Amino acid sequence: MSVVIKSALVFVLLGVGLMPVFGQEKDFLPVEGEVVEGEFLINKELEITLPSAQRIFQKVPPDEIDSKETDPLQYTFKNYTPPLTDIRTRLRVLKLKDENAIKTAPGSYLKLGFGNYYSPYVEAALNSGPSKTGNYGIKLHHLSSKNGPVDKENSGDSHNSINLFGTYIGSSASIGGDLEYNLDKYHFYGYDPGAVISKDSIKQTFNNISLGFDIKGSQPESAIQYAIKGKVYNISDTYDASEFAFKTGLDGNYTISDNMDARLNVDLLFASYKNPEKINRTLVRVTPAFVFENNGLTLDVGMNIVNHNDTLNNKNKTQIFPKVRLAYEISDNISAYGVLEGDVEEVTYKQIINENPYVAENIPIANTIKNLDIKVGLKGSLIQYLAYDVGVRSALYKNMYFYLNDSAAANRFNVVYDEGNTSLFQGYASLSYFKNNIMGSTLSAKFNAYNTGDISKAWHRPKIELDYSIWYNFYSKVKFTADLFVLSGIQAIDFDATEPVTTTLEPAIDLNLKVDYILSEKYSAFVSVNNLFNNNYQLYYRYPTRGLLAMIGFSISF
Repeated sequence: MSVVIKSALVFVLLGVGLMPVFGQEKDFLPVEGEVVEGEFLINKELEITLPSAQRIFQKVPPDEIDSKETDPLQYTFKNYTPPLTDIRTRLRVLKLKDENAIKTAPGSYLKLGFGNYYSPYVEAALNSGPSKTGNYGIKLHHLSSKNGPVDKENSGDSHNSINLFGTYIGSSASIGGDLEYNLDKYHFYGYDPGAVISKDSIKQTFNNISLGFDIKGSQPESAIQYAIKGKVYNISDTYDASEFAFKTGLDGNYTISDNMDARLNVDLLFASYKNPEKINRTLVRVTPAFVFENNGLTLDVGMNIVNHNDTLNNKNKTQIFPKVRLAYEISDNISAYGVLEGDVEEVTYKQIINENPYVAENIPIANTIKNLDIKVGLKGSLIQYLAYDVGVRSALYKNMYFYLNDSAAANRFNVVYDEGNTSLFQGYASLSYFKNNIMGSTLSAKFNAYNTGDISKAWHRPKIELDYSIWYNFYSKVKFTADLFVLSGIQAIDFDATEPVTTTLEPAIDLNLKVDYILSEKYSAFVSVNNLFNNNYQLYYRYPTRGLLAMIGFSISF
């Protein structure tokens, strides 16, 4: 862990050391997608989360947005609250998606790049541009690597997507929708290098088509605010596993008085899962709540009423959990908060393969029951633009799932459930600095202690997670971005030994750098280097990631 600590400290000092200097730079051009004019709806209960890391090399596209997710953080700082759900190690495809694009233009662009491992990158978008009545467009994406870390083409992958989207803004509501197709290809390369393997026998392909919609009220002065969104998708793989699902949700808010609101959230999931037998699964969640605000005290009191069936025992059950959130402003710069809640966390086949595309056939799917989750913490600002959040969390789960290598085919993973009680104690801390569109820096850390019931270990869940990111715009011409993340304490079972033994994976330490350079109003170029330490670390046992990847490219906006 000395390397971990030194790496994190170097980046912290780098970020802090640059802060006084960065304040002298000019403002950068607007970020991609920036709304020049418009009305802003302020949600007092919004919890802003940092963007999901897009740096791990063997990765899958992010999960579809559902009714339980929040909007990703744009680099305009508000009070930061880190995600407090259980840690799920995710393998995601490197999208090369610049979340703070230097140049926006009208939103139409073409990006091309090429890197080692024979890695072409193409991204293009046509957008009608913002208007008073809405916008529409199309976006294409491709990133692939012919070769990988094990036997070259036997560990290559490919990721492709096409997305059609549009939004109509009316006098009383806005309506949006999107149609998307994703094609992702992998290989089960977690075998001993050099073994005689047929490439066709280890191929895995996922086809996913989805249709989404959202309807939002657009009258901020109204006492009733609402948002309805939904998505229907169908995903299938090479081995005839498939899932058809429909998800929809309603978020409603009624202002009773200046210091009291009534809220109602409703979520519905219907999923038909085939692998190989067909199982229909449903989940309905209704969350009524009242929110009181007075003299710096905010009290959110409600409950989660959930009806669902569970593929582990095929039971239909209704459960009621408390949901209480309390926040108190100790001073202008310090707030204390506490949360006590329970819930049923939906688990789908799509979610599983987004986390781990190397799962075996015939895996079971079951929801995770969060019987109790308690959090307490402090958050606030130290100086202007610099904020912190620190706290502890204790949660009790049933049916939490884990990944374990198959004893007969070690290059594939079984999904195992703890049908007993899994407890999680977590300490977390974050430090965030954002200076307009000039620079930003975030540091987050989580320390997790699992105690399992019917299984011996929390397989493939990290004990330590560190994440540091810094970006800076130089003279409206150059943008520098650096990211460092560390995952440590991941455990697995080695079935190749004389007797199965527990093995702890080496810490995953990944440093990524990127430089964007503005050549003109329409043209820019970039150079990126991922996994600068050239470590073939493993997030899942027997699956090393690629070493250093260097890529060069350019973009045209119009």
